[in-house]
Amino acid sequence: MQQSHNELLKREGSEQCAMISVWNKNLIKEISQDFEQSVANSKIVDSFCKIRPNSSNQSVGNQMEVYAIEQLNEHLKIYQIEKCSGAGYPDRILAKEGFRHIALEMKATSEWDSNNSNRCVLTSSSKKLQAKFTAPIYHLICTTIYQRIDQQYQIKTVRLDFIEPQTSVSIRLEASVSHKLLENKDHESKCFPDEAV
Repeated sequence: MQQSHNELLKREGSEQCAMISVWNKNLIKEISQDFEQSVANSKIVDSFCKIRPNSSNQSVGNQMEVYAIEQLNEHLKIYQIEKCSGAGYPDRILAKEGFRHIALEMKATSEWDSNNSNRCVLTSSSKKLQAKFTAPIYHLICTTIYQRIDQQYQIKTVRLDFIEPQTSVSIRLEASVSHKLLENKDHESKCFPDEAV
């Protein structure tokens, strides 16, 4: 992961800086224990999350994440899951008083498949990480694994992944366009009828 951050900074023309740190074992233990007691006290495992009818898969995942955050936050004793404002990674910060160094990505999935190659984007720009965090910066993924039973969604597992500098990652430089960019008129475009857009 460290190499991907270095490449990102180079591509952005940013100064090299530490964007990921090695986890301290005591910190992992403290977080793990806090989450373990929160999962137990909240009774989130085997609980059912109410999902709006006709929700898309992405919407189901988003609703599961909100539910998990509410349940976990109510019972976390040391840490709190907070919003991390602004576009891009991370969406959340795992924070405790005087300590805001953990970039947190919340995910939800209907199954954990070790062969699944769907991406979980950890960063595509360094700007938010640099603006919201100071070294040491730790990266954590919290995944809620659920199952669908008829029209109900039941949480089965809460998984924490403590991402290290040596964690294997896929690097993909993405190019995208928007309506705004397409209006730059630096290419040909056609509309039918002509006055449509």
